[in-house]
Amino acid sequence: MLRGFLLSGIAGSSRKRSSIQLSVIIVAMLMMTISCGDPQLVNTDPGETIPPVSTKSIAVTTIAGDYSAANFEIISGSDYTLRPNLIDGLYTDLAIRAFGAGVYILERDGRDNVLKYDAATMTRAYQENIGVGLNIQDIAVASETKAYISCYNSNDIVIFNPATGRREPGAIDMSRFVAFAGTDSAEAYPYISALAIHGNYLYAACQRLMIGQTFYGPAPVPGDTSIIAVIDTRSNEIVAEIKLNKKNPAYMDILGDRMIVSSTGSFEDAATGGAEMIDLGTNENMGIAAEGAAFGGNVMNVIMVSMDKAYIAVMSDDWTTGIVPFNPTTGAVGAKIDGIGDGFGGMAYDGEKLYVGDRGFESAGVAVINTSTDTVEQKIATSMPPSSLAIIYMD
Repeated sequence: MLRGFLLSGIAGSSRKRSSIQLSVIIVAMLMMTISCGDPQLVNTDPGETIPPVSTKSIAVTTIAGDYSAANFEIISGSDYTLRPNLIDGLYTDLAIRAFGAGVYILERDGRDNVLKYDAATMTRAYQENIGVGLNIQDIAVASETKAYISCYNSNDIVIFNPATGRREPGAIDMSRFVAFAGTDSAEAYPYISALAIHGNYLYAACQRLMIGQTFYGPAPVPGDTSIIAVIDTRSNEIVAEIKLNKKNPAYMDILGDRMIVSSTGSFEDAATGGAEMIDLGTNENMGIAAEGAAFGGNVMNVIMVSMDKAYIAVMSDDWTTGIVPFNPTTGAVGAKIDGIGDGFGGMAYDGEKLYVGDRGFESAGVAVINTSTDTVEQKIATSMPPSSLAIIYMD
């Protein structure tokens, strides 16, 4: 069945140790996927008294299997208590990020709204439109009053105040990063996808796509050399650019002074994608950490749990997504984790456990992964299949 696509970038969830999981090819999909394994389901009795949200919780956006409805939920506490259906009526192209108690939900292509949910008070703070037709992609929060929003249909990175929900005057002009800049073939936009913040610097993934003919008709496809732009958050000035070896960067994750970038490349050729390591002390590309072809499919979101262990989502020919451990130092690729039907629903890491959004038809929920054994410990049931995850830290 068709898992029709719109190339798009997502970044992942906010994480301690100055790490922000970031962002992939969004492929809006309509498909029934197969279940793998039958881990324990954790459910919440709707009649019981639910305690306050714990200081470390999992924020989850959920989207129906047929993309007809979407919602937002929080999983909290050591017993993974589910607080379901917190914001109904959401658009079905979503990304979610967290900063402190604030959860930021992006309604993307077709809506271009940012919603803020306060996990401390369990209330929606605001829902603001960023601009018609921008196709917002990701948000990176630098402080309580300063954030950045990337857009596909714009040459600008939006400067945003997360306290008020309003755009700030001015923007960061990224037009110099359009594909084939300075030639007759120059594209209109640089296709800015994932964002990440480390110290005083914002890292912006410029996919530099071009409009090409695909099986599904005209659509963005890999074009020029992809670049990570480096922006000083104190001046909002571009201070460096990092060229990538692979194309179509979709997610970035930071651990210490290292950033790993996963690039999906072309759907027709997984070898055009892969994972690369960046030294954030020098802003130098340290080279390819793992080749896309080694994973047997197109790579998407990625998370580092240590300098010698990471997890990457890999979309196979049957359109299901597996989660694969690998060593970003040696490039060695492990076996796909059993018990996940379709890990297209995002990943998040809280320093102890890896969480995977499983959209499998019979296995939907959030899988809790033991990173020592690479096994599914249990599955947390959600009201609809997960689509994006973030970790909320309120301490």
